[in-house]
Amino acid sequence: MVEPVLKENFIRCRRSPSLLAVEFDLTRLRILEAIGRLGSMTAAAEELNYSPSAVSQQMKRLASDVRTPVLYRHPKGVSLTEAGTAIVGAARNVQTLLRGLDKELDDLVNVRRGSVSIGVFPTFAASVLPEVLLEFRRRYPDIDLVVRSTRSAPATELLGSRDVDLALVWDYPHRPVEAPGIVTQPLMLDTTVLVLPVGHPLADAPEVRFEALHAESWIVRAENHLSRDLVERMARTAGFTPRIGVEAYDYPELQALVAAGFGVSICPLLALRPRRDDIVVKALPDSVPPRRIFTATLEGRPCSPAHRALHEVMKDVVALTH
Repeated sequence: MVEPVLKENFIRCRRSPSLLAVEFDLTRLRILEAIGRLGSMTAAAEELNYSPSAVSQQMKRLASDVRTPVLYRHPKGVSLTEAGTAIVGAARNVQTLLRGLDKELDDLVNVRRGSVSIGVFPTFAASVLPEVLLEFRRRYPDIDLVVRSTRSAPATELLGSRDVDLALVWDYPHRPVEAPGIVTQPLMLDTTVLVLPVGHPLADAPEVRFEALHAESWIVRAENHLSRDLVERMARTAGFTPRIGVEAYDYPELQALVAAGFGVSICPLLALRPRRDDIVVKALPDSVPPRRIFTATLEGRPCSPAHRALHEVMKDVVALTH
């Protein structure tokens, strides 16, 4: 008969040098517990699906490990020695701990517990994020989700300091987002649109070409924002230099300035949530690129099940609603 191969799963106990140093094999502990409970090596072997000789060999090794008998035979079968009783008591505690660990790991793997943190930029937070949060809570009610704004720190810094597990970043094709140690995955495209005040001569045009905007005063984002760079690039392509009239520090301010007639602007469609009633939004030709939005993670950092679940929820929400 071929003996079963018993896994050597050790619990190492290290005491002071003058005392016994023992390596406890979990399989041997499980066998000893079954023998003590059933009062028979044969019954224990049958319950655990081992041969009697394999059980006997494992008990001899255990007695050798602890340097004292763990079983004694008598006419009615076998019983635990005092040492065997002590070992079984500890083994039962270990089994309880391992069952608890198994349950905890199962909950983590199946996204029934855990946490995940995400860094978001303001226009995504004001538009898509509420739908993502609602769907994530519906699917995974027991997962803690922490949201950090990337207005206070760049997304790459939040990832590098491990303040967030996942971050959202964006770029335009002419200025791709690049950061050492950061891995990105495409999430969505955010259409670039023209924003005009109500009553503007181009307000009723189905589509506006950039050449038609050569005489306009422009409202752009301040502090060398990428959207300003896009305005200047598209104007140069159309053959003119844009006249910058006002610099705005956020998109609500930009909308208000357009509505007040200070000029025209372009911006990502998500940035117009909520949208004012006193502006007009027009489509631009395909030659005007959309803003690209990516999810970003730290290179080499393992993704937890909750992390992967959040990423899937974001992709599903974007696919259904945007």
